[in-house]
Amino acid sequence: MFDALQEELKELRAQGLYRSCRRVEAIEGARIRIDGRWLIHLASNNYLGLSQHPRVVAAAQEAIQRYGAGTGSARLISGTFSIHEELEERLARFKQAQSALVFPTGYMANLGIIQALVGPGDLVIGDHLNHASLVDASRLSRAAFRVYPHRDLDRLESALKHRAGRYRRVLIVTEGVFSMDGDLAPLPGIAELTRRYNAWLLIDDAHATGVFGAQGRGTLEHFGIPPEGQSPFEGILQMGTLSKALGSQGGYLAGPRVVVDYLRNKARSFIYTTALAPASAAAALEALNLIEEEPVLRAGLWNNVREWVSALDEMGCDLISRASPIVPIRIGSSEEAVALAQRLFEAGIYAPAIRPPTVPAGSARIRTSLTALHTQADSKSAIFSFKNSLESEKIGLFPVKAYDDFH
Repeated sequence: MFDALQEELKELRAQGLYRSCRRVEAIEGARIRIDGRWLIHLASNNYLGLSQHPRVVAAAQEAIQRYGAGTGSARLISGTFSIHEELEERLARFKQAQSALVFPTGYMANLGIIQALVGPGDLVIGDHLNHASLVDASRLSRAAFRVYPHRDLDRLESALKHRAGRYRRVLIVTEGVFSMDGDLAPLPGIAELTRRYNAWLLIDDAHATGVFGAQGRGTLEHFGIPPEGQSPFEGILQMGTLSKALGSQGGYLAGPRVVVDYLRNKARSFIYTTALAPASAAAALEALNLIEEEPVLRAGLWNNVREWVSALDEMGCDLISRASPIVPIRIGSSEEAVALAQRLFEAGIYAPAIRPPTVPAGSARIRTSLTALHTQADSKSAIFSFKNSLESEKIGLFPVKAYDDFH
């Protein structure tokens, strides 16, 4: 058995798909120290820099002093602390929903939500580029599972029409902002199809919460879709994480009170695991306060995004999307992407290669992500290093042939 595993690992190395963890020694602002070197950090989802904000750090420290480092129990036994309930009430208000439920991680939230709401006799229809947690949850639910081409409303409607009346429940699942491509789901169209075909819609808003919308509430606010109770789209559920713009750790579901109550009783990844650490809950709670009180953080982030996209466009990079702080540069082969990532590392930039199976074959990329912490000096240095590295590797300067998502 071990020999077979070694052979598989050898094959991964040969294909440029072998992975190992980089040990992070310290983080200061938009800089990260790895192997004793300080690099400009272009691989973080800490979009507003709140994981390092003094108020967020202080809130976490205070929670540790009050509650301890961990909860010591699952939520339904003795693991529900007042800080959890306070956070859930705050999340519900922020997302303009009736109620909310917090999970220890975003991955566990998706597993619990989908497996509780659908099962045999039901149908899940998901975007082809959905996050692995959504895909895994859909498969594990034992519901029928179908995918539609990325952002293709016509194919989504065709799937809904073809299966109308054949299932007890139909759940449409999509990311609000796609984590590897950085583009947005066409939510107004999806919401209308949800209403028309009497389906439910689960939006994974992990990369949008705190970033999109006038108040940072996410993609529903960004697209002007009315909040719960004021909209004809009553079947919309909002999932998200506490680990991106909120700078903490955890996941949540915001939606109708009956759905949250049902998940509290049926979601196995909520029931059978130790509750979220008090420090994480307190940090997320304070981050929500900052998002509402300091819109300048969001404005600074978007200014950095615009400047970065403009510079990459001037270099002739093949950008997959320009719609979010996630700005991926399509390279093509895994080997070329790994070589470029190493060249960037040597030049003082941390931007790892993203390869299959995380992204489709032939679409390996350098996924850059901007934060509010990047300064003008960071941007200038990063642009200089990118230009030199791209020219050195002689890749990435010209678009490669687009891959077929459904070959």
